[in-house]
Amino acid sequence: MSEPILSARDIVAGYVHGLPIVHGVSVDVAPGEIVTIVGPNGAGKSTLLKAIAGLVVFESGTVTFGGRDVSGRPAHEMVKSGIGFVPQTGNIFTNLSIQENLIVGAHTVSRADLRLRLQRAYEHFPVLAERRASAGRVLSGGQRQMLAVARALMTDPKAIMLDEPTAGLSPKVVADVFADLRRLTELNVAVLMVEQNAKAAIRISNRAYVLTEGRNYIAGTPEALLNDPAIGEAFLGGRRTAQASGAG
Repeated sequence: MSEPILSARDIVAGYVHGLPIVHGVSVDVAPGEIVTIVGPNGAGKSTLLKAIAGLVVFESGTVTFGGRDVSGRPAHEMVKSGIGFVPQTGNIFTNLSIQENLIVGAHTVSRADLRLRLQRAYEHFPVLAERRASAGRVLSGGQRQMLAVARALMTDPKAIMLDEPTAGLSPKVVADVFADLRRLTELNVAVLMVEQNAKAAIRISNRAYVLTEGRNYIAGTPEALLNDPAIGEAFLGGRRTAQASGAG
């Protein structure tokens, strides 16, 4: 792995001060790399992303981005720093058109750069260009995810975090979304995502972390994790031995 652009160390975080859900978790992601976080429900996966993004109570730990300490900064400062975040739900404005959603996503971009950013978004996601005047509410699940990712990219982030990007999508659309994420790495964007579709996500990743009960359990390459019978049985589709309570 090359030098990480985004590094989280010993993160303790949750939704209520003094009641953490994440207990000392560490993850890294390098430019042009896809890193997936998997684990049982309640393992703290989504909470970890939200902690890095500045959306939940950050108790302790260190987040560095591009060599700078950005620990515990609010969400709008993280966006300005160059970290995009795509939540699982509520990730587009359904009453706005595709183009209006993209313009809203470019709130930190100068007017002079806006046209170029829109052009680049449409080149990367041609289906959005074809339907740029369509309201978000008429888009399919896969198209909504494309729009959510495209909107996050309007600020030209160096890293993007996604919470369950394939939730509720058909297998065909899941494959399309993962293909789009692989194309992001060609732009040298670092991708850090949480996924319940664990096997498919790990296969398209460079590395993966398994969390359980708010802690690091194991990390490794796709080959190492997918070929480990104990990991497969416990976390990747078989019997789950580490169910936990709380947020995912």
